[in-house]
Amino acid sequence: MLEQLYEWIRGIAYFMVFAAMLDHVVPGEDYRKYIRFFTGLLLVVLLVTPLLKLAGMGGEILSLYRGSAYTEELEQIREAGAYFQDIGSAEDPGGVRRKEEGRDGEGNIHVEDIRIEE
Repeated sequence: MLEQLYEWIRGIAYFMVFAAMLDHVVPGEDYRKYIRFFTGLLLVVLLVTPLLKLAGMGGEILSLYRGSAYTEELEQIREAGAYFQDIGSAEDPGGVRRKEEGRDGEGNIHVEDIRIEE
């Protein structure tokens, strides 16, 4: 138990040293406030993580994040697929239409005829 406590405190100390170095490296006050805000959020997460593990909620919060991230990515993939499907079904710019003969076993498309309408 004490070893875990020491490890937790050591991790916080390393993070504080890293945050201080990052704060000194960033030029200008404009960016420093954002760096301090972000490192403050990370520090809160570092401080709360052992308490959540003791309560048995560490895995639940991670699964909630993974679930929401998965659904967001799935929605983006669906939107991109619909966009590309719309592009594929529309005529090419300039009135160029293609008539496809078919695909061979290697995934190549053989074009039978190309007509340019003016």
